[in-house]
Amino acid sequence: MADAKTIGDWTESVTSLPPNRRYICTHDKNGKSIVHSSPPQLYHGRGGVGGMARSFATETVPAVLTNDQDVDKYLHTDGSTSHKGTDIVVPTLKGSNLVVVDIAPGGQSQMHRTVSIDYSICVIGHVRMELDGGEFIDLRPGDHIIQRGTMHKWYNGSKTEPARFVAVTLPCEPFEIPGTGKTLAEDHVAGSGAAQADGSKL
Repeated sequence: MADAKTIGDWTESVTSLPPNRRYICTHDKNGKSIVHSSPPQLYHGRGGVGGMARSFATETVPAVLTNDQDVDKYLHTDGSTSHKGTDIVVPTLKGSNLVVVDIAPGGQSQMHRTVSIDYSICVIGHVRMELDGGEFIDLRPGDHIIQRGTMHKWYNGSKTEPARFVAVTLPCEPFEIPGTGKTLAEDHVAGSGAAQADGSKL
């Protein structure tokens, strides 16, 4: 949703939507399945636009779950899979990233692409996605998009109600983008987001 130049303060909410809860499960000392924790999600973003919270991440796929090391790394304040990570794709380029994106009424992201395959599911409201080819896709709760390294931009389709989508991003092998002679690389188009009163863009 944002690049490093647009990150605002950390907050548990960036719209009027109630925070969602996610429960991290593990095993007790007797091998029984239990809930490990459900710490608050921290969003980064801009008021009036929206933001993204990392719900969980792993350094690799397959994930290494031994001794809850993945959970420890997620709960740490820094590192490639920290809950405070702001990357859309985990920096190891081998892991998984689960993010929650809230978009304020009338909010929009920058046009961007990542070196990943993303599974994005609308869960609340009306989420719109624009492709750089000019096509728009309207998503309602349950509708979802498989993003395959394509250039896209997120919008809230409502001017009065917030919206939310949940996405899983997994790195992909870079490939030549047809007709361009260019290899897929992460790209955020400066100036393509929603202008805010403070001049920031998301």
